[in-house]
Amino acid sequence: MRKYEGLFIFPPEAAGEGPKDPAGEVTKRIEKFQGKIVQKIDLGKKPIGHAIGKYREGKMLVVHFEMDPSRMQDFRKELELQDSLLKYMVTVFEESARVPAAVVPASAPETAPEE
Repeated sequence: MRKYEGLFIFPPEAAGEGPKDPAGEVTKRIEKFQGKIVQKIDLGKKPIGHAIGKYREGKMLVVHFEMDPSRMQDFRKELELQDSLLKYMVTVFEESARVPAAVVPASAPETAPEE
């Protein structure tokens, strides 16, 4: 199983709950291909940098999930068939191995010498 991060953009008027929930459709597709959802982050309605069709804003969802790499191509084909999805991007999720820099306390400001 490999870790992935997906960004999914839906039309701004997309339903939030119920049987036509587009975010629910994405999670069902992940589970259909034996994927395991680690985390879902709903970013809400955001402006899009360039118009997608007639839309200048969209509802955005970030999903961290695990899936067998051999199933990823079929998963992407399924996403292409989802009408309620404007755009998506799935990347391999690599946790940052960077260590934060040490905190250095600020020095006292220098004062001008007295005359």
